[in-house]
Amino acid sequence: MDKKEWKAIDDLRIKVQQISEQQNMKKKLANVKYVAVEFAYKRFKNGEDAVNDAINHGYEVMETYKTESGIVVVLGRYRFGAV
Repeated sequence: MDKKEWKAIDDLRIKVQQISEQQNMKKKLANVKYVAVEFAYKRFKNGEDAVNDAINHGYEVMETYKTESGIVVVLGRYRFGAV
């Protein structure tokens, strides 16, 4: 490859990087999910499984709230670009 071809490749790399950065700035909350996790021995596994399933489907933990019987986990799923 000559210098002109390398310059074109480098220009394209820079454009791709700029577009990626612009899309990251447009991160928007698309879905919210509340999951109750009870600390009762026979019930905690259901909440634990629900939280893990949500994380596996792209949700992120936003907050947790303590309750008398356990916690409530607030999860959000984000989209990039147009939502």
